[in-house]
Amino acid sequence: MPPTPTTGRGKDPTDSTSPMPGVDATPHLSARTLSWLADRPHERRVVRSVWDTLTELERTGYHAGAIAALRRILTDHQPTSAGRCRTCRRFTKRRRFPCIVWHQIRDELLLGLLADRDHQQR
Repeated sequence: MPPTPTTGRGKDPTDSTSPMPGVDATPHLSARTLSWLADRPHERRVVRSVWDTLTELERTGYHAGAIAALRRILTDHQPTSAGRCRTCRRFTKRRRFPCIVWHQIRDELLLGLLADRDHQQR
């Protein structure tokens, strides 16, 4: 029998994680992250826009492996209970969530979608 697939740091993908509501994605945001986002509308909008855009790209046939890789990177950049990115640091202090990684991926995805729509309209 093949071994159970793992994600990130050797954890079972079903271990205390849940998907973003309404999204079927393989690396999932943790239940703690979803709970933390519940009371933070700005941060929740950033996360939702990135996650929804990745789902839309996956549905339209973009490379599933690349999308899974982006999701894996984003799950590594989830917030701590103090609202800091668990991966990004500036000197000795962790950066606020959503960190630069979330913002850069969001900006690139949204700019790419806008460029595709402009190209289709011509």
